Amino acid sequence: MKFLATLSFLAAAVTPVASQSIIDLAAADGKYGTLLGAVTNTAGVLDAVTSNFPVTIFGPTDAAFADIASVVAGLDEAALATVLASHVVPGVFTAQNVIDAGCVELVTLSGANVRVMYKDGKVMVNESTVIQADIIGDGGIIHGIDKVILPGSYHACPAKSSKKMSSSSGKGSGKGSKRRMV
Repeated sequence: MKFLATLSFLAAAVTPVASQSIIDLAAADGKYGTLLGAVTNTAGVLDAVTSNFPVTIFGPTDAAFADIASVVAGLDEAALATVLASHVVPGVFTAQNVIDAGCVELVTLSGANVRVMYKDGKVMVNESTVIQADIIGDGGIIHGIDKVILPGSYHACPAKSSKKMSSSSGKGSGKGSKRRMV
């Protein structure tokens, strides 16, 4: 009987509660206020993100934005929208997907490429390091990164051996998702 009580307790512990959107989860975390403010206050960006759900967001922290505050302040609205869209990829890509693949090239909502790779025990997005992986909610997944992805920071995956991710698992199979794994 004790076993059944323990089993019931464990089952209750893993039963999902009402899920939250990835936007709500980012807001509740407290490290993404600058990103959320920019996304909600820059014309068309929030609609572009939500209309492409499910998405993967590489979310710069408030500290990442503070590090380049003068650069961001110098951007007009169209340039800021492009920078923000360069952090969002259609489809869901977990850190484990990248670890398994080694290196992935993804096309963002801005049309720019990002390289996501596993190197030296870390998941990297262009020159940024993922510091908080796999924040999963309604609408996709967020990976917290330590730098804002700026134009010109993309470098292709090292050419080793090409691998294609199977979309049968549902991972990375969002609308228009394009990827190349090497």
